[in-house]
Amino acid sequence: MNKDYRLKVTIRNDRLLTAMENMGFESMAQFTQTHGLSYQRTGEIFNGKLKPLNDKGELTSTAKEILSILNLETDEAFTERQLKGFVKTSFEKRVTEKALLKIADPVKNHEFLLMEKDVNKILSEMLSKLPPRYEKVVRMINGLGGHEVCSYKKIASELNIGSGRVSQMYLKALQKLSTTSNLEKLKNAGIKNIYGIFKNKGIIRHQKERNIL
Repeated sequence: MNKDYRLKVTIRNDRLLTAMENMGFESMAQFTQTHGLSYQRTGEIFNGKLKPLNDKGELTSTAKEILSILNLETDEAFTERQLKGFVKTSFEKRVTEKALLKIADPVKNHEFLLMEKDVNKILSEMLSKLPPRYEKVVRMINGLGGHEVCSYKKIASELNIGSGRVSQMYLKALQKLSTTSNLEKLKNAGIKNIYGIFKNKGIIRHQKERNIL
């Protein structure tokens, strides 16, 4: 029997996230930066991709440091299943609309909101290094920073330039932004879950707009 929706469920350790939030941290990026932790390895501990225990059954150095900062004992931070880690940290589930509303109505996904803050912070840092007009073009094309997604024609009209010039500016901005370091930061922050892959999205959008210029 067909369902109404397909949900992508991503595993996160609510015990660790709650402890982190209770300490006043609004995002994973803020937490790791404050304490000098690896963003990637910390994120993998939080989502279960990286087991908190080594082959000897002892806490790894990263897990030990996280628990020390959060002031948690092992049994307070992890269930028995979480200690074993997960091969897959996300999966799809088909549900009816009625079931979806039961899941979605009570509370928003706190971890998703934290991830979104991380992504937005990194994007803002990247975009701020562009010349102001180039930054505006990127934000308007991708609907970032409160902007609605705009066509090249609309952007050209607002900036008082030609659509072809908008296309050139956007491609040049993408080339500057799409460094290995930047893309790795966005990937680790979870940009696939928030906006899709920025580089590919931008190039696809650029190619589509260019074809109708």
